[in-house]
Amino acid sequence: MSMNPTATQAEWATIHAEDESWRKKLVGDISDAYIIPRYVRYFYDNFGGEVGKDFCEIGAGNGDMSKAILAANRGTIRRWVASEVFPEGVAWLRKQGLDAVQADAEALPWADAEFDVAVEFDVMHHVQHPRNMAREMMRVARGRCLLVESNGLSVFRKLRELTPGHRAAGERSFTPWTWRSFFEGHPGYELTSFKVAPFLFPFKCPRWFLPLLIRFNDLIEHVPLVNWQCSSVMIRVRYRRVGPARERSAR
Repeated sequence: MSMNPTATQAEWATIHAEDESWRKKLVGDISDAYIIPRYVRYFYDNFGGEVGKDFCEIGAGNGDMSKAILAANRGTIRRWVASEVFPEGVAWLRKQGLDAVQADAEALPWADAEFDVAVEFDVMHHVQHPRNMAREMMRVARGRCLLVESNGLSVFRKLRELTPGHRAAGERSFTPWTWRSFFEGHPGYELTSFKVAPFLFPFKCPRWFLPLLIRFNDLIEHVPLVNWQCSSVMIRVRYRRVGPARERSAR
């Protein structure tokens, strides 16, 4: 998760723990049992057939997603760099053996087109100006971005955003067309493809109920119309550089 860059080190610990991400604090055991493996599958569904690619992850939190994706790497990933806005978070990521840098998601420190793909998992709905983050993701990548984000069409999601935990984290959700608008209209960039699909319906539950909740999550994303009540969306962005942005990336 990436928050306001003026936040203090102490605030990282109020959001994450070294052994527990903010996601797990909110939804419990289904995070490890289902959500993280589902994210990993989503990542490799998109890139598993490729070899030797460079990726940046914006807002890596406590690194749970970075570590899970890298553990499943079979040659797809050549370089993986994680960013986090909190200095304490960067120190923790490096302690885990990850290549990590401190960065504001709205002003990334990397060069134009430094990475093949920019990815983020549940980060953009926390930043103050999502459109700025979208622009930065396109700037540092070479035509591709991959996101997991909040689903503004989900009544379930909207109600959860009223709870103290979600409000404390600044949780917001947006509709698919709003997500698209964050990537549209930036000088020097032109969208060529924008695909959105709903998935995930997690909540905290007793451990005995977890197998049923996992089966429900497996099912709901495949049920037409009902699936748009899932709390999250998978977003795949394809774009090309035009004009000055294309000339800068070619240098």
